[in-house]
Amino acid sequence: MRMLLDASALAKRYIAEPGRDQLMALSAQASAVVVAAHCKAEIASALNRQRHEGVLADEDYRRILAVMHEDFAELECMAMDRRVEALAMAAMEATRLHAFDALPIGAAQAAGVDLFVTADRRQAAAAAAVGLKTQLIEA
Repeated sequence: MRMLLDASALAKRYIAEPGRDQLMALSAQASAVVVAAHCKAEIASALNRQRHEGVLADEDYRRILAVMHEDFAELECMAMDRRVEALAMAAMEATRLHAFDALPIGAAQAAGVDLFVTADRRQAAAAAAVGLKTQLIEA
């Protein structure tokens, strides 16, 4: 099964928070994991925010970031192109999402994934509304 993991779901691989076990179980079922082009930067931003807030030590931040870079070498990254952009814009028009929440939906549609996985309730509803089979990772 090909699945797209939104940054809110994939971040659970690197940040110990509720839903991590569910994400890992779903990931184990995937024949391919797809991510939107901006996903790595979005996760790095969340990690960096935790580092600045003192939740994550500098050493842990660097270690997790290194693991993330290794993992991304094995993920299928869906480039931002005109088709992804058009699908994301259509999702925004249909559901009132912001661009960063709509881009993974457009990427999932363009990649033809079997399952869209997110930890964002609004995004899950929007993905389902545009026809994607969706799994919400509950906290």
